[in-house]
Amino acid sequence: MYIAFYPQEATFLFERNIKLESKETLFSQIPAMVRHLYFLKKRIKLLIGLLVVWPVYFLASVFFIWPNKLAVQGLVILAFAIIGLVISIISHYFAVFSEIRRLKKLYNNLEWPIESYCAFFAEGLLIKADDMEGVFHWDDFMCIMANSTVLSFNFCPPGTPKGKFFKKYYPRLDTFYIFINGDDEIQELMKLMSEEIDGLIEFR
Repeated sequence: MYIAFYPQEATFLFERNIKLESKETLFSQIPAMVRHLYFLKKRIKLLIGLLVVWPVYFLASVFFIWPNKLAVQGLVILAFAIIGLVISIISHYFAVFSEIRRLKKLYNNLEWPIESYCAFFAEGLLIKADDMEGVFHWDDFMCIMANSTVLSFNFCPPGTPKGKFFKKYYPRLDTFYIFINGDDEIQELMKLMSEEIDGLIEFR
């Protein structure tokens, strides 16, 4: 278990005992929850923009500057950019569906109802749950995705220095989740952390 700091020496804010009562309710929520957290809004907007630009650029090239080597190169570059984006989006959603399956398998194998404990500090987070236990600084994570229902804690990839470090403690580097169910105090803390640590919190 990873311990980033000693809780008794840290600035305690508040704690929560979280209990999930219904497997059926959670299972019905998981697909939409994961898809919403990992929706590629910027990448999809970029793809739509490129799909609009490509035919316009093609028609302009044909009617006004064809034949032109630079025009052909521009069309090829745009086409490869579109193909690359499509492949990256498809790969991303394969990962999303894998995460949905992983979570359903994880929670299906746990004893219900599920209980977990979280303590929040100015320095970070203590969590004791069936799928995760540890004490973390806020910036130990690559990012924390947040909405009114759930927090998603994402480790850095295994090839990065932080990823290699945490792989010693958590070999799979699985994302873990805290279900907050509209908790105003936790949401306010996430807003504060987003102001203190740039780029850490992504609100979805």
